[in-house]
This record gives sequence, C-alpha cells and structure tokens, in this order.
Amino acid sequence: MEIISKEIIKPSSPTPHHLRTFKLSLLDQLTLHTYAPIILLYESRIITSTSIDVFKKSLAETLTKYYPFAGRLRDDGITVDCNDEGVVLVQAKLVDHKLSDFLQNPSYETQRLLFPEGFLWKGSCIGYAFLAAQVTYFSGGGMAVTVSLSHKVADAPSLGIFLSDWAAVARGEVRPPPLILATSIPSLDLAYTMPEIVIEMSEACVTKRFVFDAGMISRLRLSVIGFVENPTKIGLVTALLYRCAIAASTAKTGGFRNSTLIQLVNMRQRLAAPLPENSVGNFTWYFTTSNHRESETSLGNLVVQLKKGIKELLDNRDNLRLENWLTSVRESAYNVKELFDNIDVYRCSHVRGGSFYQMDFGWGNPKWATIADVLVKNAFVLYDTPDGDGVEAVVSLEEEHMRLFQSNEELAHFASFTRSRI
Repeated sequence: MEIISKEIIKPSSPTPHHLRTFKLSLLDQLTLHTYAPIILLYESRIITSTSIDVFKKSLAETLTKYYPFAGRLRDDGITVDCNDEGVVLVQAKLVDHKLSDFLQNPSYETQRLLFPEGFLWKGSCIGYAFLAAQVTYFSGGGMAVTVSLSHKVADAPSLGIFLSDWAAVARGEVRPPPLILATSIPSLDLAYTMPEIVIEMSEACVTKRFVFDAGMISRLRLSVIGFVENPTKIGLVTALLYRCAIAASTAKTGGFRNSTLIQLVNMRQRLAAPLPENSVGNFTWYFTTSNHRESETSLGNLVVQLKKGIKELLDNRDNLRLENWLTSVRESAYNVKELFDNIDVYRCSHVRGGSFYQMDFGWGNPKWATIADVLVKNAFVLYDTPDGDGVEAVVSLEEEHMRLFQSNEELAHFASFTRSRI
C-alpha cells in the first residue's frame, strides 16, 4: 500500500453560529458506538487530477449542508460541536493488486487497506472525525471509494442520502439541504446516561456473502404458499437465513437453543406524518421474533412471525405520531438489555433500494457496492441487487457456526455462494 495523500476536508463555508452546538437525538443517544463502512468499487478508468479535485471540492460543499459530520462529539457523549474541524480523506495506491483480484476474493486483509487507518469498524467517535473516506487505485486500473461514518450521527439510510448528495454535487446538480433530525424533532431526554457501548468485533467470526436472484426469490415465495399471503423478498430471505442459522446452532451445540431475531426498521416513512426521505440522523427502531421450540422454525412459520412483527410495530396509528412514538421508544429502551440475556441473538438490517449503485462522482456508477466484512457474531445485512429484484446478504457468524450454515442444503437450493462482479 502506498499512501499518496492524507488531508482534512472542511466545509467550504463556515457553519452559522446558531447551528454550532446541538444535543444528539434520543435515537442517536441509544445507538451503539461504531462506524458503518461502505465500499464502492469502480471499473477501469483514467482518474485525472481534475476529477479528484472535483471529488474533494464537492465533499467540502456537501459538508456545509451536513455540518454535523464535520464536527466533533464532546466528552459528555451527547453534545455535538459543529466546529468545522472536518473529515479525513486519504488517497492511496494498492501495488500489485488488481480490482479483479479483489472482486474474486474480497478478503478482510485487503479491505483493511481500503479504509483510512483505524477507521474500519472503529468504535468510539469521541475526539475523532465522524467521517473518514479513502480513494484507492488498483494496479492496472479501477478504484475503490470507501466511506466510514459514525453511527452516532447517521444510520444506513442517512449514509445513502449523504453519498447520493455528494455525488450529485460532483456532477453539478443542486439539491435541497437535508433535514438534520437532532435539531428538528422533539428532544426527549433519557432518565439515565447511556453508557458508551461499542460493538465487539471478533476475528473468530467469518463473513460470507450470498446472492438471491429473482428466480431464487420466486422459488422461495412458492415454498411458503399456503402459509402467508404476499410475502416480501426481504421477509423471505431473512426467514431463510434465520432458519439456517438456527439449524447450524442446533447442530453445533447438540440441542435446540432459544433464539431471538432483532429486525431493524427505517421509521421515516412509517409514522402517521412521515418524515422527509432526506432526514439525516438515526431513525430506525426494531421488532423481535423469538423461537422457543424447534417446531416453530419452519420457513413458512418464520415468514409469518416476521410479518406479524412488523404489523405490530406499525399497527397503532396513534402511537405512530412522532412525539408519542419517541416516548414509547424511551420507555422501552430501559428493558432492552434484559430481553436478550441467555439466548442466541441474531441481528438483521436491510439497506433499501439500489441507491448505493447510483453513486456517480463523474466516473460512472460502481460495479459493486457492499459493506465491509462485519465480524460481529450473528449479523445479517441485506442489500438489494442492482436490478432491484434480488437480494445480496452479508452474513457474519462464528467460524464453526458458519461452516455448518454454509453446508445447509436448503440454503444451497435458494442462494448462490459466489457471484460474478465484473
């Protein structure tokens, strides 16, 4: 790896005084400390110094609208100083490593080189930039753009909105500013100080990627006819991954263990009065699906449970009025830890739409867009495929658990373990 440059990019114009300090929203405060790392891979193309200058300049201009991202979190863990200290931007070159090599084998060791040092799955953001990006050139052509953004100021939809706006500015488009949620929604305080909880990364975990194309989704849908009406592709894939993970756990331990699946939901458009789609901050919540008997884990039954879970989350229209809903979130947050003690817990999130495949900074759309290897026990991250009809699943399990998971014949029937990316 050859580092070409490392610099701090600041907003192109200073943040107005009245916007320079704010407190994190309730949902920001409840979010764990970690950075979300996205990888965008672009095919062979000559990248000129002019195009990189546009890339940097457009980042500075975008930060004027996303001013919290250029700030710093105070030691109290809840106050953001929007002081224009800036974000990290690195340019680097991978020597003797081709883009096609990485697409065939996106190893974690190489992924680490694609991110600014220390920012791949970084924990606490206190005292550090909220955002770090890197442009890496492969030998023989092609490049990677990676962005690592603190979960304390943004969820996955926010990261997609930011990248889309940044790319639009690079192309010369003008878009309205985002709605910064922490300054725009009711400020409800926790009755306690949220501890700084960092997600534990473990090198004992293995990340694999599975692709479910449109044909496979159709076969999944046919397999649950009679159990549930109009199942969604995400519900089907999530249920299958959960079912196969339970089966692997049972084989690994020699007996069935109680388990819970935590499904994250983007709530922006689910409220009684929906928020704008370009609302930036944390605005996801969850529902759970629990299983206490092996007989409950048929694919059809799990799809039904997931559909029931989302219905219960969204059913009470009065509770979906913004302030009522935030109050219910605050009340339920006290009991979250106790809910998940002494059982297997799986976490699933879905990055909606193919927006990450539309990130054209002036050199075309990415060939592949994905999250870095997760290395967190029992995690599923789902992405829509570029055509919008399929699903790519990033799955992280402990090594022995993953070995058993991969050997599941039902998973092999519906999923492709490899894909051609170039």
